[in-house]
Parts: sequence; structure tokens; C-alpha cells
Amino acid sequence: MKYTEFLQTIETEITARLDENFKLQIHPVEKNNGKIYDGLVIINPSFNIAPTIYLNPYYHWYLDGVPMDCILDAILSTYNEVRPTEDFDISFCSDFAKAKDRIVMQLISYDKNVKKLSGIPYIKYLDFAIIFQIYTEVSYPEYGTITITDELVKKWGINTETLIRSVLKNTPSIMPYALLNMAEYIKSKCPEYAEMLMNMADDEIPIYILTNQRKINGATSILYPGILSSLSKKLGGNLLLIPSSIHEFLVMPLDAGIETCGLNDFIREVNATQLTDEEVLGERYYIYDSKTDTMY
Repeated sequence: MKYTEFLQTIETEITARLDENFKLQIHPVEKNNGKIYDGLVIINPSFNIAPTIYLNPYYHWYLDGVPMDCILDAILSTYNEVRPTEDFDISFCSDFAKAKDRIVMQLISYDKNVKKLSGIPYIKYLDFAIIFQIYTEVSYPEYGTITITDELVKKWGINTETLIRSVLKNTPSIMPYALLNMAEYIKSKCPEYAEMLMNMADDEIPIYILTNQRKINGATSILYPGILSSLSKKLGGNLLLIPSSIHEFLVMPLDAGIETCGLNDFIREVNATQLTDEEVLGERYYIYDSKTDTMY
């Protein structure tokens, strides 16, 4: 079965299994780094919100021989886990005074998101872009956000500087940072990554994961006021920073024994072999200078 036929089958079979009042839509959804997924939206007319279930992974299940009935059961099971139980009021989005305490920032790749950035406010920082989102507190499939567009900023009558002031206050409060031991965290998440990195370093090097408590889009934590200065004091000087993914940075003392020659090649290899396309953040390492409080 070709992919287009697979999508048609999903739509037909899921429709047949739901109440006749439900409506289904399958439409492309652009994720981070320009990655496009096909999202299945199951609309319950009783509520004003509906979850999106991405179908691309299920097609790989099909190609691997998983029976279609099992795939349909899995999709419906996912829907039942995240289905809405009440309406969601997003009227606050139209009023900056009501939305300002919910605005957070996210760090993404600049080069991989040029098209996306053409219609939204952002700040370029090194090889990254800082974008702005409204935190909605909707909990499926992860915490909910609405990306702020140029059109919304114009409607609010504010500028990017105003957004920056809001996010520097809100983001550390809404998504507090977490500093985790690399050996414990990376080993459980990505054993190959941990082994490759440790082979490049001396024994017992203090390497940490800087993320947030949700471990989602946690690389943004490097932007929190004072965080790198605090870590440099903890680790005794300048820092070596590796953009492990959009979810975290690896942080270690610059003189920790990591061989930086070839490190960028290593980062690109990990991006290609251990991450999904939309998780990639950067392709080189960075240094934090504790004397000048700058990252380069």
C-alpha cells in the first residue's frame, strides 16, 4: 500500500469506528526545521479544540508488518488518551495585557527555519533564532503553545523588545531549568551518544545536561538570565557547550579534556544518526567566556 492509500485507509477506517457526529481531517503540519508531518485531527463537535495525531510513524509500522487493525487501535488509543474533555478559552490571545504573562521563548536553528521565520518575530542569536510563543497549558501531546506571528504583534501594537522583556521573566518561571548528570541522563536516553562522548574525554569529567524540568525545548535554558554565569562558577571557569538537541545543551568545563578537534563532525554525526530532523538545533560547539559573560 502506498503512503497516499495508507492515509485514505486511515481516514475511512477511523471514521467508521467513531460516532457519526465526529469529523476527521488530515492535513500537513510544519514542525521545527521545516519537517512536514501529516496530522490526523479528530473533531468532537462538543468541544472547540482537537488533538493532532501524526500519521507518518504509523506508516513505518505498516511497512514493518504491523497489521492494519493494530495500527487503527493504536491511533484510537492515542486519541482517547489526549481527547479534550472541556472547551479551551483562547480569547486571551487577542489581548496583550492578558497574554503577556504567558509568553515564553524557544531556541531553534536559524538556517533550518528561514521560511518559518519570514512571518514571525524573532531575535537572531549566534546560529540560532529566538522565537516567541504563548503558553496555553494544554497538556497534549505535550505542553501547548501558540507561536506568535507578525500579524499578532501588529494587532497587539507592541514590538520585539517588549516580547523580550516578557519572555526573560516568564520562561524561567513557567519552565524552570534543570541541571542533570550526563552519565545518568544521556545513558538512558541515548547510549551510543554517551559512549562516543566519553571516549573523547578523560575519566570522570563533570559533564552536565542543561534543560528544563519538562525536558521539552530545554535548550532554551541557556538564555535564562545568569544561568551560564552561575554554571561557570560551579564548574570553575569557561564552559564548552554542545547543542545536543532542541531539548538540551551539554555543558562542561572548557579545560575538561574534551578534544575539540573533530568535535563539530561528531555533533553532525549525532544529529544524523541519533535525532529526528525536527530535534536538531546546531552543528557546532560553543564557548562561554566567564570574564565577558558572552557565548561564541
